[in-house]
Amino acid sequence: MRILNNKKLKLIIKGFINQKNVVSALVYRELKTRISLVRFGFFGVLLQPLGTFIIFLLIFGFIRQRGVGGLDISFVPIFLISGIILYSLLTEIINRCLNAIEANKALFFYRQVKPIDTVLARVYVESGLFAIVFIIMVSAIFLIFESFNVDNLPLIFANYLILTLTGLGLGTFFMIAGHRYPLMKLVVNFAQRPLFLTSGVFFSIENIPQRFQPFLSWNPILQAIEMTRHGFNEDYIVDPEIISIKYSLAFAMVSCSIGLWVYFNNERILRTL
Repeated sequence: MRILNNKKLKLIIKGFINQKNVVSALVYRELKTRISLVRFGFFGVLLQPLGTFIIFLLIFGFIRQRGVGGLDISFVPIFLISGIILYSLLTEIINRCLNAIEANKALFFYRQVKPIDTVLARVYVESGLFAIVFIIMVSAIFLIFESFNVDNLPLIFANYLILTLTGLGLGTFFMIAGHRYPLMKLVVNFAQRPLFLTSGVFFSIENIPQRFQPFLSWNPILQAIEMTRHGFNEDYIVDPEIISIKYSLAFAMVSCSIGLWVYFNNERILRTL
């Protein structure tokens, strides 16, 4: 009995090592492709959220000329960066996962490469790139204002990780749905426009009429953005009845569970379509 258990354990470890090696190779391939497809390489990845940031900063600075979330106007850059980066993180993960099978179909000739490996690689690359962009932009803001204010770094990290897990779950689900039903790709692209307007990228949920707040709070991006802003400055008040890291974590776990369940029930079909 012990010998059988040891054999099973060795097979599990061997399978894990093989998958790790496959994902590592795909990460290198995806990173090279991702940067090469963007004009100016890595700096192009940085310029995309930077352009959006500058536009909204001008709107807040010259049109509104007031702070947000009960704080003065000096908090506006962090307020905007948190919204732009986290929204871009989730939507880019989903967009990249949508086309993961088509972009890597030739690799499925090798038995070791599975469709889920391409999703893991793309999630890893996107989350890593946006984490670097986030750190660079926040650091630049702190240098410009000559102040460093992060009240709860673990909360910021936790929300970033939770939103990445949400992207993994949703990305896996939409990869399968988009591959089997091409119309789903158009639906996902169309849905991102209203999603941008309701994710709290450029507004605080406290500025929304109270009767609408519970409905907007179903959005996991808004949850992550508001909690991240609170992590930077605890004076940015969030209502625990509406904004909660428990909800974000539960949403991420449910998303991953559904995404993986759908994947394992369709893996054979994905390799043959």
